[in-house]
Amino acid sequence: MKVGRESRLRKGSSDPISFQCTCSSSTEPTDGKVLLFFRYFKNAPRCLQPLQPTSELVTFHTNLTTILKLGGKIRVAEEGFNVTVAGTKDGIEQYIEECCSHWSFDGLDLNTTVKRDAFFKPTNGGCACVFGGLPASVRLTAEITPMGRTSYSPRDWDVVEGLEPAEFHERCWKHEKKVIVDVRNHYESRIGYFVDPVSGRKAITPEIRRFSQWPQYVSSHKDEFEADHAIPGQNINIMAYCTGGIRCEKATRWMADELNVKEGDRICTLNGGIAAYMTWMDEEIRQGRKQASESLFRGKNYVFDARGSVGLSTADETDSVARCHVCHTASDRMSKCRSEGCHLILVVCSECEKSSDPRCCSSCLELDEKSLPMEEDAVRVQRPICDCEKQREARLWGDLIRPAKTQGWRKKKRQAEPVNVHIKLIDQN
Repeated sequence: MKVGRESRLRKGSSDPISFQCTCSSSTEPTDGKVLLFFRYFKNAPRCLQPLQPTSELVTFHTNLTTILKLGGKIRVAEEGFNVTVAGTKDGIEQYIEECCSHWSFDGLDLNTTVKRDAFFKPTNGGCACVFGGLPASVRLTAEITPMGRTSYSPRDWDVVEGLEPAEFHERCWKHEKKVIVDVRNHYESRIGYFVDPVSGRKAITPEIRRFSQWPQYVSSHKDEFEADHAIPGQNINIMAYCTGGIRCEKATRWMADELNVKEGDRICTLNGGIAAYMTWMDEEIRQGRKQASESLFRGKNYVFDARGSVGLSTADETDSVARCHVCHTASDRMSKCRSEGCHLILVVCSECEKSSDPRCCSSCLELDEKSLPMEEDAVRVQRPICDCEKQREARLWGDLIRPAKTQGWRKKKRQAEPVNVHIKLIDQN
């Protein structure tokens, strides 16, 4: 797969969008691999009741990624684990071997290279530096992907059908009346999305900024899953996808519970997500069975590391479905609004990144200009939300009343939480 990246690493309150390889063991900046995989434990298909405390799983991944010099993000919870790691090819191969023999992978059929690739979803073009360097971030969390419903357990895991990429592709052609839904955040779908080959419509791409907004989106947009996409009064036929499949596992089952699916209704997910679909499509092209133009995913797949985006191996700049936020030329290069405290992800071409001052909207620049230097002991006022964010929220929720939030509210919440400090006295007599 081709990778979109730049030569430097930009840091902010969210993920990096570009990187420079400094791995001493790498001969080329892109000679490594990136893995993207997850597993739900309780109540899920091929479920596993953890044999040891989840803290042991944290220790396992911490030690292993340290020894093998892998960078990345690993989240462990009672419900399972979510792993995105990167490193040299040798390091990644050793990591996969160790994982396959660990108790947390029991019950998974990983006996062949094909099956392992389908589960771990390795992609080329990265190294440990795509996550900002070492060590990998391994944390114990409430959810492995934050939908904001920590106690949620689907009424029935089997109500959703998982489709392999080939079957997902075929069913998109086969069924005339269906709804294709993108479960990702709005800035991800900006540079790539599926298209219904029958109707020519792009998938529904919700303007949510974070996954925790998904439950309320489903509740307030039920009609969107029928109007102009399906025949009212007939069975629901929804096909959903995300980056690697993990968000769909929760999102579609929440949707099934919320929509009260009945007999004859069908909700499907793309197993392995866009990453698996593009790997499958690349192999189809390589074998001469398909052409790049036959891919139902247009553009590039946004990834949460400094590579920025990943496309088909045959992709080029003419395949971009997005435009530069500044000059409006075709581009899929990711950047960020430069206003302090904003961090909205934008599409900005390399030329405009160098020559301009990218902002999400003019009000963001005005808010920066109004911000005056503060004394050290002064109380900082939280930065208001800029105009384009207000407009997006209005389009998303309409007249629905939502609590007002300012950018930086999470930091304020953390600062307000009490901190317990434990002091241990050591008797040196």
